[in-house]
Amino acid sequence: MSSEVFSESLAYPKMKQRAISSRSFRTKISPSNAQSFTMGQTINLDLPSNLTGQYYNFNQMYLKFKVTNGNGAAVKLDRAGAASLIKRIQIQTAGAQIYDCDKWNVLYTALLDSEASNEWKGSVGNILTGTSGGGLGAEEIAAAGVRTFCVPMVLNPLANTTPHRLIPAFSLSSIQFRISLDSAPNATVGAATDPQVVLSDVEMVCLMTELSPSAQAQVDSMTGGVYNILANSYMNSSTTMGGVSQVTANLGFSVSSLERILLVQRKTETFAANRYTIGNRAKNGLTEYQYLINSESYPQRPIKVEDKGAEACAELLIANHSLTDFRAGNSLQNNNISAGAGAAGVVQLANAFNNPSQFPHAYSEDGIGSTAGDVDATAVVGDIGSALYGCEFETGLSDGKSSTIYSGVSTLASNVQFLGKYSGANGTGATLDFFAQYSVLLSLDMRGGGVFSVSV
Repeated sequence: MSSEVFSESLAYPKMKQRAISSRSFRTKISPSNAQSFTMGQTINLDLPSNLTGQYYNFNQMYLKFKVTNGNGAAVKLDRAGAASLIKRIQIQTAGAQIYDCDKWNVLYTALLDSEASNEWKGSVGNILTGTSGGGLGAEEIAAAGVRTFCVPMVLNPLANTTPHRLIPAFSLSSIQFRISLDSAPNATVGAATDPQVVLSDVEMVCLMTELSPSAQAQVDSMTGGVYNILANSYMNSSTTMGGVSQVTANLGFSVSSLERILLVQRKTETFAANRYTIGNRAKNGLTEYQYLINSESYPQRPIKVEDKGAEACAELLIANHSLTDFRAGNSLQNNNISAGAGAAGVVQLANAFNNPSQFPHAYSEDGIGSTAGDVDATAVVGDIGSALYGCEFETGLSDGKSSTIYSGVSTLASNVQFLGKYSGANGTGATLDFFAQYSVLLSLDMRGGGVFSVSV
C-alpha cells in the first residue's frame, strides 16, 4: 500500500456535517439585590438553573451597565476603562466556591496590556469599555455625564474552559455571581467620592443554547449524566514592602496544576484620588526574582531585570506562550503618556508611539503618576508605568498549547514563596500582587447530587 496521501484540498469526501437540532437565544439577567449601585457595593446576579437542555456560553457573556458621574467635575476611568470599576468577582453554586479573584481589575488591566494591541483599545475596546478616551487610554466622563458600557465576563473558569465547552444550565442550583465594585479613588482619576459614581441598569447578557429533547438525550447518554469540564482559573495573593533590598513572600497557592504566576507592583503613593491606581504598575527597583516551591527554585536561576529588561520580557512572553508569535498584539510600551497641551504635548505623544520606551516600565521608572502627568491639560510626560513580570510553571510536555494534556507544577501541601531583590532606594513602599493561573475541574453529576463540584 502506498504511504503517500492526498492534500486536504483534495479530500472531497470529508465535509462539515450539520449540527444536532438546537437553537440559540439571548437573555438578560438583572441583579437580585438592587437596581443601582455605588462604588464599594456588591452586585448579586443569580443565573437561572433547572433549564432542561439549555447551556450557557460564557465566551459570549457580558455585563452591561450605565455609569453616571454625580461629581461636579469630570472624572476619568482608570486604564482598563469600565472594567477598572470591578474589584472582585466571586462565583458560587450550592455553597461551593467556583471562583474567587480579588484585584480582578488589576489582573484585567495587566492582561489587557500584555495581550491587546493599541488598535483594539482604540476601536472596539473603546466602544465597549472606554479604553482609549485620551492619551493615557482612559475615558473621561463629564460632570453629570452618563455612559453605557459592556464588560466581557472573562478571566474565570466558566469562560476559560480548555477546550471550549458550553456550561450546563440544568444543574439543580443556580450559578451565583458576586461582583464587588472598587472605591472611586482607586477606579477613577478625579475628586469623585463613592456615592457620586453610580452604576444603573445593570444586567448580565447571556447567549443561551438549547438542544432539542432528542439531542439532549444523546448528550446525556454519551456522558452518562456526568459533565466534566477542565478550565483555567486565577487567584490573587498580596503583600506589601517598604524600602528594602529583598522581599520573601509566602503566597499560599495550593493547586494541583500551577501554570504561571504574574507579578504586579504598584507604588503606595499611587493610591490616591488624583492618580492612576489600578493600571499604574512600577518596576520599583526590582533587579531579579524567582519562586520557591518547598525550597526548590523556579526557575533554577533568577530572572534578571536589567537595563531594557529583555530577559524579563522574554520570560513574560514564555509564560504567555507567545515568545515566537510575532503577530501577537500588546500595548505594554505605548499609550502611557499624556497628550499634553500645545506643540510640546503633540511632540511627546508622537514620540510615545514612534520611539517606544524600554520594557518593562514604559516611560516610568517609578510609576508614580502625579496629577501633572495624569491630565491632558499639561505637557508633562505621564509617569504611568506598565511593568509586568511573569514566570512559567508548565513543562515542555504541553507548552500550554496541547489539547490533550496539561502539565503544571503541583503545589498541594507545598510552601510557595516569592523571592525578589531590589536596588537601594528604588525599592520603596509598594503593594505586590501575585496572580496564579491554574487548572480546575468542574464536574456536574446529574445522576448524583445534580450540582457543580470543583477540584483544584
